[in-house]
Amino acid sequence: MTHNTAQGATGNSALPGTARERAVLADRLADPELLDEAVEIQLGENGSGGSCLAVPVGGRRVAGRVSVAGWIQARQVLQALAGKPGFPYLRDDSHGNDIDDPCHIAWGLHTGIRDDHGRRMAQMLGYHRAGVNAYVTERTWRDARVPVTPLPERELSAPAGGRVYDLLLGGRDNYLADQRLIASLTEHDRHTLKTAAAINRAHQPAIVKTLAARGIDQYLDLGCGHPLNDALPMDDAPSYTALHELVAQYRGNTARTVYVDHDTFIYGKVRHRLEDDPRRPQWVNADIRYMRQLLTSGRIQYLLDFHRPVAVLLHDVLPWIDNDETLAQAMAVLRERLAPGSALSITHTTDLGETNTMSRFVNPYRAAGLAYTPRNAHTISTLFGNWPLEKPGLVPTHHWHPEHPHTTHPFHHAGALAGLAFKPETSRA
Repeated sequence: MTHNTAQGATGNSALPGTARERAVLADRLADPELLDEAVEIQLGENGSGGSCLAVPVGGRRVAGRVSVAGWIQARQVLQALAGKPGFPYLRDDSHGNDIDDPCHIAWGLHTGIRDDHGRRMAQMLGYHRAGVNAYVTERTWRDARVPVTPLPERELSAPAGGRVYDLLLGGRDNYLADQRLIASLTEHDRHTLKTAAAINRAHQPAIVKTLAARGIDQYLDLGCGHPLNDALPMDDAPSYTALHELVAQYRGNTARTVYVDHDTFIYGKVRHRLEDDPRRPQWVNADIRYMRQLLTSGRIQYLLDFHRPVAVLLHDVLPWIDNDETLAQAMAVLRERLAPGSALSITHTTDLGETNTMSRFVNPYRAAGLAYTPRNAHTISTLFGNWPLEKPGLVPTHHWHPEHPHTTHPFHHAGALAGLAFKPETSRA
């Protein structure tokens, strides 16, 4: 529950207290009026280390943080804020040992917000109720570890959609609960799901090639699951290439790829690999059911330029939203926010033929606590709004492009339909 109001810096970089920096910060605050109560702290000897701006708790805000260079500056911040109203539970969250290691001074809720004690403590301290319920609003827009929307409250001992999908693709980034769920199915049903997952995964290269040919260099993968899995269980499939690697092949390393998922476990597993990747893919923790909050968050606005076309991939994620109204609203917001020329690529589970219906997996998934909702072709087509579908239209996933590695499989093996649409210049979304 933090917010990087500024970076303490050495040298003559622009001070966060300038009008420009204040304007940037105010734009990212849920309560811009709190900026009037901010404490500007001079760092170093006589301000030689620049300054940082600390914004107090209030309104919807539930916590805050400033980052500075070294423990001497950290001590200055602690001394400046100690005892001031709006800075409860002031503490040093740093973990470095060297004198010049970056330091993080935090304040606000000390216990986890999902903990009932943390909620009660927030109310006792006078936090606005909206601040307790929307605790992620003010967290730092630079830190991928910080959610930008509320996240589902799921126990790690319960199966999760992204980890189940990883398991179906032959990956190892899953838990015993995920393995037990798949093991509870018949051998035929396990094979059906593995085939459908592989077909869906292998759809991505053709989509990226098509989008890159249209000049798009910004990619937003919503509900990405585990983006780095390279183990496909079918012999006739090529090794899987991660989205950001595909994008770099066609658009170079300056193109931007942003992964979004609500599973913090997955991010924890891939974080070190993403951080070291020269293509600099980015990650956002968010639940796409809160689409407006996601797209207006400081982090997404920082990572993507929504004045230019963005390609949005929604591959095998929308079936996991079981409320049709919530899904329709989220997609409407998404289409509205995207610039003309932007793209929507969707794959969605459906029943293809009477002998291999995907609906039979609804009950075992839901019994395990996973929402799962196959939809018919008409409902899936409405997710594109009035955007015209590219040829060949809405078809079984492995029949969308003739170069799909599984194109010779029967149509019902896909278990899903795929479509691609571009936002026209004049569109009501």
